[in-house]
Amino acid sequence: MNPLQKTRTLLIAITLGSTIIWFINFMTKSPIFPEQWVVIEVTDTQTMIVRQSNGNQMQVRLCGIDKPEQALSKQATEKLQSLIATNDRQVTVIPVAKDSQERTVAEVMAYGKDGVEISFQEEFLKSGLVKTRQSGVECPNQIAFENAQRLAITARVGVWRQNKQNLR
Repeated sequence: MNPLQKTRTLLIAITLGSTIIWFINFMTKSPIFPEQWVVIEVTDTQTMIVRQSNGNQMQVRLCGIDKPEQALSKQATEKLQSLIATNDRQVTVIPVAKDSQERTVAEVMAYGKDGVEISFQEEFLKSGLVKTRQSGVECPNQIAFENAQRLAITARVGVWRQNKQNLR
């Protein structure tokens, strides 16, 4: 191997190594990289405070959904408490953005007893407790959220039970 080939091979190896390091760093800081947390407090029907084992805490607001209407807020709070209890308060948080109050806007999931992930947003939407929200923040599973809302509309549950004016 001549000196030019050696230099070229060395540069390729350095570039490849740097790319791998950059990718690992990017994925661990990516806003869509899921993280494991424990819910320590529910502050309202779509906001909670979570903590990691290292002590880091953050306030999380569920993305892609509106707050429930006043008439459904008690049911929504009970639903959220039920979802949180699914896996001993352990949840997966997929951060999407920060809102104007510096809360982390995220998708939140828990593992059910059968090992299947349960999306908090989808469960709220299927129950008709909330409507999807178009806020400029695109949740990774927005299409699934819209499909869950369609199921609630078809079944006329929750907010969709009230009258035909809500069907939009």
